[in-house]
Amino acid sequence: MPMFNMASFLRHRLAKAGLIGLAIIIAVALLGPLLAPYAADTPDLSAIYAAPSLSHWLGTDQLGRDLFARLLAGAQVSLLVAFIATLIATLLGCCYGLLAGMAPMWLDRILMQLLDAVLAIPVLLLVIVSQAFGESSLLKVIAVIGLASWMGTARLMRTETRRLMQSEFVAAAIVGGASRLRLALVHVLPNAAAPLLVVVTVGVGQAVLIESTLSFLNLGVPSTLPSWGNLLGNGMSSMLSGAWWMVVFPGVMIVITVLSINLVGDGLRDIVDPKRRHIGGGPGVE
Repeated sequence: MPMFNMASFLRHRLAKAGLIGLAIIIAVALLGPLLAPYAADTPDLSAIYAAPSLSHWLGTDQLGRDLFARLLAGAQVSLLVAFIATLIATLLGCCYGLLAGMAPMWLDRILMQLLDAVLAIPVLLLVIVSQAFGESSLLKVIAVIGLASWMGTARLMRTETRRLMQSEFVAAAIVGGASRLRLALVHVLPNAAAPLLVVVTVGVGQAVLIESTLSFLNLGVPSTLPSWGNLLGNGMSSMLSGAWWMVVFPGVMIVITVLSINLVGDGLRDIVDPKRRHIGGGPGVE
């Protein structure tokens, strides 16, 4: 069965680089208020659209607010949305996948057909339609992204559950009188954790992109909160004023974050997938 080996992961150069990058981004987000020389919401009308300088390292926005401080504050918002939404999607996907994988074949077919129908609808479209109803809020964005992103996890969990239910140790547990709940929580879920970790890791990056896209379209995080998507959306309207830094720096943060997460996910997949685990000479393996 797939297992996660930390030593093998750390020998994967690209995965290690992604992990370091992600750790730095998370640390910067947590320490944001201590690192920023200015408050994120404090305007300075004498420094409107100030270019990057020693006073304002990444420049200022249309109200003279320091972009570096707002990027740090935006990191907190964007990462919070991504991690909690991914947690919601993981819980929903695991429950659905376990139910389908342990159900009789007739019920499994029905559940998977329902899942295929939902998968046929683009995630972004589901989120945009959901956001069109009611006032926008941080909790609503988190819930909507989570509820629209669980299907991939469910499909993986169902496949792993079906595979594990045919294994000898699960058959022995069934003979020993183990309940369905015990089978799911003690025997199936822990042994599906390694491939599940890959999907969850990639899901965080996808959640960052979805949140950024929605906020860019004014359908995500409220405009009063400086998420990376909001900063990027505000920056697009400032490009005509020559404030290129309003677009470049939020975009760079999104790209670096998603790239770091994807590198970690690729490294985990290479370790977990037996067909790729022993491939040597690749660019990402020492």
